[in-house]
Amino acid sequence: MTTARLTGVAFAVALLACTGAHAAPLQPAEKQTASPTGERPLKGQAWRLAHQGFASFDAGRYAESERFARRALALRPDVLRLHMLLIYALQKQGRIEEALAAVAQAESAGLDASELARARSNLASGGDASGSEAFRKGFPIATQAFQDYNDQRYEAAAQGAEEAFRTDTSQGNWAMLWIASLEAQGRLQAAIDATDTAMELGAPNRSDLIARRQTLFKALSTEPAISAYQALNDNNTQRAVAMAREAVRLAPDTQSHRLLLLTALLLNGRIAEGEAAATDALRQDSEDTSTLVLRGYFRQRLQRTEQAARDFDEAIAQDWLDDEQRANLRLIAADAALASGDFARVKALMAPLDAGDKAVALRLRQADEAATPPKVLTSLNYPPPFQDCHDTPYGTACEMKPADAAGAASASTRAYAAYGRQDYQEAIAQARQAVEQAPDNATMQRLLTITLAAGNDAQQQEALARLDEDLAKSPQEASLLMQRAYLWQRRQAPDKALQDFRAARATGNAPPIVILDEAYALAATGDKTQAIRTFKQAIDDNDSGELELTPDQRYFTRGAIAGLSREWGASVSTSYRGARPAGSGLNGTPVTTASDSVFAMADVYWRPPMFLNSGKQVFEVYGRIANTLSGGSSTVRDQRVVDPCTGLPVDVTASRFKAASGLPTTIGSVGVRFTPSTDYALTFGLERRFLLGSATQSGSVTPGSDALRCQLSGRDPSRPGAPVVGNPQSIQFDTGASSGGWLGYVTWGFYRGTGLRFDVPSWFTMEGYLQGGYYREDLSADFWTRDQVTGATSERRRGKYRRDQWFANAELRVGRSFRMDSISDHLVIFPHIVAAADFQRQNYRARVPGFAGDMAVLGNGSTWSSGVGAGVSLRYAFREDHYNAARSYVDWTVQYRKNVGGGQADRAKGWFMSLSIWY
Repeated sequence: MTTARLTGVAFAVALLACTGAHAAPLQPAEKQTASPTGERPLKGQAWRLAHQGFASFDAGRYAESERFARRALALRPDVLRLHMLLIYALQKQGRIEEALAAVAQAESAGLDASELARARSNLASGGDASGSEAFRKGFPIATQAFQDYNDQRYEAAAQGAEEAFRTDTSQGNWAMLWIASLEAQGRLQAAIDATDTAMELGAPNRSDLIARRQTLFKALSTEPAISAYQALNDNNTQRAVAMAREAVRLAPDTQSHRLLLLTALLLNGRIAEGEAAATDALRQDSEDTSTLVLRGYFRQRLQRTEQAARDFDEAIAQDWLDDEQRANLRLIAADAALASGDFARVKALMAPLDAGDKAVALRLRQADEAATPPKVLTSLNYPPPFQDCHDTPYGTACEMKPADAAGAASASTRAYAAYGRQDYQEAIAQARQAVEQAPDNATMQRLLTITLAAGNDAQQQEALARLDEDLAKSPQEASLLMQRAYLWQRRQAPDKALQDFRAARATGNAPPIVILDEAYALAATGDKTQAIRTFKQAIDDNDSGELELTPDQRYFTRGAIAGLSREWGASVSTSYRGARPAGSGLNGTPVTTASDSVFAMADVYWRPPMFLNSGKQVFEVYGRIANTLSGGSSTVRDQRVVDPCTGLPVDVTASRFKAASGLPTTIGSVGVRFTPSTDYALTFGLERRFLLGSATQSGSVTPGSDALRCQLSGRDPSRPGAPVVGNPQSIQFDTGASSGGWLGYVTWGFYRGTGLRFDVPSWFTMEGYLQGGYYREDLSADFWTRDQVTGATSERRRGKYRRDQWFANAELRVGRSFRMDSISDHLVIFPHIVAAADFQRQNYRARVPGFAGDMAVLGNGSTWSSGVGAGVSLRYAFREDHYNAARSYVDWTVQYRKNVGGGQADRAKGWFMSLSIWY
């Protein structure tokens, strides 16, 4: 995404500062890709000292060059060109005797005798290396060439110097004049060719020529480097990459070019190429701190956590760093550990630092919170470190600092850091400051637009106006089109976002990854068919190498195809509850029972493809069958109850009964459910229930009135102490299979880390839901009384039985998921703790002929329960193919809970188990 890539501009701004902001070429002649003497290449501190020594020599600071040469030789006395640098620096200062002593020291080290012999001869003769006939012929020509050069007649100087050198090829200084004259004309390639010719003709100062050749290549690399910087300013990251690669090809030992390439690749989202480029740069200098840290960043973005950690650790261990530099590297490494979810490593990295420091405390707090890391890392959720650069007597020096080191960063860097931590108002404030400081800087203007797009409604409107104005000037600029598309998405306008994404792709300058943005926009508009085609095209492009996708990006793309292509599905589940369920309105349980029961449910749903379904909305029509597979047996213990006639306690002996189960308990449902936005996971449902089983259609009614229960017991309620006048009676009812009720409900779910992951072996997981609703039955039924002694029944008479129930329930599971790779990488175990609660309020009333007109039923009122415990789940995902992620799974869960509140402890304690298959 453009917003993700542009975050790296902060890094580019820092890099511009590091390299002087003008892309001016450095001219160190010290570094060679391969030494002609076969010596080991210079690296690390020795390379840096040599770099500064040759740069000082080229600038005419010979005493300074001498100091650097001596320090470099202390580390690498085996390098001939370091000895020659010292010799020439002494000669330029007129210290001939010391220069001759330096020659002798180099000879004693066993270095190239011929080169040193020429240097000794040159020093002894005061610079006139030969009195040969060739020299006498070439000398006047060379003298004129020097005069022409001093008079800035460079073309004539080049011609004369070439003629003089070809006359006497032992005069290396004439070859250098030839090369310098061509360079002064800007003919850098011709100067490089002249250098090669001089070496082929046997010029004695081969080391000088090699050094000059390297300098020329660096100068030649200036133009593509400047073009790359300009492309970054224009947000044309593709061109920036191409130009930076050319600069590196011409001057592979120029660190600023390599950092420029790394920056361009980062901004273009080409993370894998960035890692490869950093690795190549480290072959030049394996100890370069900045490159090592950047490779660690790239590797972490690629989810190569172990490799990234090794790079950061190697950088931290460099012994030339001071305490502040090392602390900054620890903070950078901690950010990578946070991005991977390795919170123990974060604490270990922070242990040597001051816990009271604001930056350290922030990372320790984030480690304690143990938030699930992002599935896909971007420059937004994992911003890159930046380079803090400053001038020194020896040139520009840069240090790596964490992205949030606001104290040392510019306003723009602070803005990007605030944006990365989602502090959008702070980001906007800093971006406005950056624009005030540089109102003509296009990058800062776009930074302000980016931050405004993440703000409130008024700020987003401002961002839209700015984008419209920019696009009026540059209607074919892909980055602007994409930026506006992302803003349209944020403002819930997917149709407009789709237009801009398509326009961006049509320019040919948009990054290939925009095809995924277009697919998601298509899905959001409801065009699921075209969205699926576009997602599949992205998979095909990834297969052919045209589109780079991380493993997670490819998996999410396949997951999107699986989700969008689903038009129907089914599930079958069985559950065992070691306590009685909360009632027919909760958890799909069809009948309330007081025993350990096993319930079953089968659900089939259909998603109409052209009605209310999109990438963000889900509408389903479903049918369901549910019943009690095993009702179990229940025992009523010896207990004391209140006699409804006298109000006095009565002892009742224990009894045991078998609950209803099987087909007689079957309930059927047909319903619809709608999720307006998957971002909020809020679902509304309405269903019609049918009492299909005989046990659901008939039963008994116990009045709530003491007087009516007394009457049914065979006694006279007006004379509660009188003897029984008849046999006890019960009220029975029966209704038809077409009878049923209506259920309306709302469910809110929250899920974190519940999906299958392949980037890490284990991850934090939290899932839960909160559901509330209302169930109503208004049944026309036949009522009669039954003599509990003789079994005789009265005449059936038509009446009404109404059941009203309000309900709510909630469950939360928190734990850690572990992928069981030793068995299958699609099998996940999830040990967790669980908390659950439920509430129900029922109002059952009956109108029974011969009794009270509107009779309340015994048991009405409100009850609730809650429990906590521990459990474990096993889930196996299956049904995947080349384009689709797993579309089905089997889930088995077992929990044990203890009651912690509510008056219905038997609902909240005991064993809870379930086995579900989702297809």
